Amino acid sequence: MSRLINVSDSVYEELTRMKRARGQSYSEAIAGMLPKGGLPAKTIGWEEILEKLEKRAANFRGKRTKIDHDLIAHGVSFDHS
Repeated sequence: MSRLINVSDSVYEELTRMKRARGQSYSEAIAGMLPKGGLPAKTIGWEEILEKLEKRAANFRGKRTKIDHDLIAHGVSFDHS
């Protein structure tokens, strides 16, 4: 099976140079650049992401200090309270 991909001219030239130097096809040249163990079998799922965010958020619950983002970004506080 083959697929069509778009790459920049500079990437195409470098890939062509590599494949010719090694006497390979484009697929073999690209496969040689991939990690030897292959790609990870599974990416992180939503459950793991939400669990990680909940653990991280627990560190900030009850925080009472106020950060004036306007003062940090603009050098002026726009908070009139």
